[in-house]
Amino acid sequence: MPSILLSTLNARYFHSSFGLRYLLANMGELQPDTAIREFIITQRPLDIAEALLAEQPRIVGFGVYIWNVAETTQVVALLKRVRPDLVIVLGGPEVSYEWEEQPLFQLADYLIAGPADFAFAQLCRRLLADDPPVEKVIAAATPARSTGAAVSVLYR
Repeated sequence: MPSILLSTLNARYFHSSFGLRYLLANMGELQPDTAIREFIITQRPLDIAEALLAEQPRIVGFGVYIWNVAETTQVVALLKRVRPDLVIVLGGPEVSYEWEEQPLFQLADYLIAGPADFAFAQLCRRLLADDPPVEKVIAAATPARSTGAAVSVLYR
C-alpha cells in the first residue's frame, strides 16, 4: 500500500486533475510509494474518508479548488477525527491565498502555497525522515523550466 496519497474531489469523473499528475511525475524516488486517488464532489465525505483510510497512508495531499473546498473540508475533518496522526497537506488555487480564515487550513498539517511541483516531494521526504518543517505554510518557488521535469503552469 502506498504511504503517500495524492487526492482531490473532481466535479465529475472525466474532469481528472492534472495537478496531481504533475506532483506524481516529480516524486522522484518516492514515486513507487505514491498513488493518485480521485473522487467526485457528489460522493459522501464518509465514503471518501473510508476509502483513503483503507490504504493506511502516512501522508495525504489534497488539491483544493473552488468547486471542492467545502467537501474537502468535510473529508479532512473526518480523516483527522479518525487518524489524528495522518499528515494532511493542502495545495491548489483555493488555499494558496488568504488561507488564514479557511476552516480547511485549520484542520491541515501543511499548506503549500504556490506551485507545488517539487515542494510536495521535498516535504514528503522530510516527513518520512522524521524531520518535519516547523512552518505550516510552505511558500513554493516557481520551478525552473530547464529541469527537464514535469512542470505545472496552473499558478502562473
